[in-house]
Amino acid sequence: MPSRPLPPHLAEPTLTYLDEADTEAFTAAILRGFHDDYKPGLWEPFQKVLERDRAFGFTVGGRWIATCGAYTRSMTVPGGSVPTAAVTVVTVSPTYRRRGLLTAMMKHQLEDIHRRSEPVALLWASESLIYGRFGYGHASPRLRISGQTRSTAFVPGVDLGDGSVGEVERDEWLAAAVPLYNKLLAQRPGALDRNAHWWQVRVHDPEPWRKGAAALRFALHYDKRGRVDGFASFRVKGGDSADSPAAEVQVGDIEAADPSACAALWRFLLDLDLVRTFTRANAPVDEPLRYLVADSRIISTELTDGTYARLVDVPRALEGRAYASDLDVVIAVSDPLLPHNDTTFRLQGGRDGAQVSTTRRRADVSLSVRELGAIYLGGTSLSSLHSAGLVGERKTGAVAAITAAFTAPRPPFCADHF
Repeated sequence: MPSRPLPPHLAEPTLTYLDEADTEAFTAAILRGFHDDYKPGLWEPFQKVLERDRAFGFTVGGRWIATCGAYTRSMTVPGGSVPTAAVTVVTVSPTYRRRGLLTAMMKHQLEDIHRRSEPVALLWASESLIYGRFGYGHASPRLRISGQTRSTAFVPGVDLGDGSVGEVERDEWLAAAVPLYNKLLAQRPGALDRNAHWWQVRVHDPEPWRKGAAALRFALHYDKRGRVDGFASFRVKGGDSADSPAAEVQVGDIEAADPSACAALWRFLLDLDLVRTFTRANAPVDEPLRYLVADSRIISTELTDGTYARLVDVPRALEGRAYASDLDVVIAVSDPLLPHNDTTFRLQGGRDGAQVSTTRRRADVSLSVRELGAIYLGGTSLSSLHSAGLVGERKTGAVAAITAAFTAPRPPFCADHF
């Protein structure tokens, strides 16, 4: 007979790393943590990006009661890119809450990320109030946009170019989208690199996840010479209202190397037959459609949180990016979880990079590692955090100088959920 499970208050959870034989049980525990069921066929692409040497949690009697993991990625920052740990699958069984398991996993993971020489960790927060206490700052705001397609006339003079939009099958789309994405990657702070397995995750489209919509579809924009300079993915959810068409186009990816290609892709999506509304659940705050339409009020825009950044190695992270203006400032950073960050740094930076060193000089600005993560990609200004009382300024003008220097040419955005 199977042994009776221990009552949670009598059990001693054990920190455990994932081995291959336990992959399905680990995945099932993750989905249970998010109140979903594990169906093996739905998760095959995700098994290929799972890094078992970064997947761990707590077990009791061989059963997973907490999970945590990370992916090895590279993230674009102003002026370059940095190795990044994409933190994921963080769960704790409700019967084992208030036991310190989450804190133990977060601290263990941060120490491991530091050992791997990854200066930054990144995550999506299922509950935004959780991760600030572990040093993660909201770095990349995003938008949810929607509206009526028949009201989206563009302002006069919008250039749609001399090319065309063509709808293609998935493999043809991937063959064109992958190199174009790689070409554009350096332009968007906060964006992550994608290998072949991550592209398969991106286009994974099982029927149960469509929520009543049709399968994912794919479009390419061709310039006048027939070269691909833009791509989009979308799906359509059908509907009728009093015998009138009322379908919705749900926009996923949309990227373009040229403004006219972007405008043409949007025009194609908004002019689909039988479609009356559009949504894009994950858009950058500089989404071009907001400026293309003649009546900006027809687009409903909701600002929400995107990815959260955590500086694991402050000097390497700050040296990994460039700065919009010359800067020489002393910053006192508080980091209760990683003592090597809990010190005062001198940051000397500019357009060609930066040098960071520890110093005993009096700090010009004091802040927590969470606030430093929030401003790292240029999506949150230090002046805003200072106005909120979250940053101390000891040298007049230091906050303004840092705010100006940390500004990025484009707002940060991460299209990849992980």
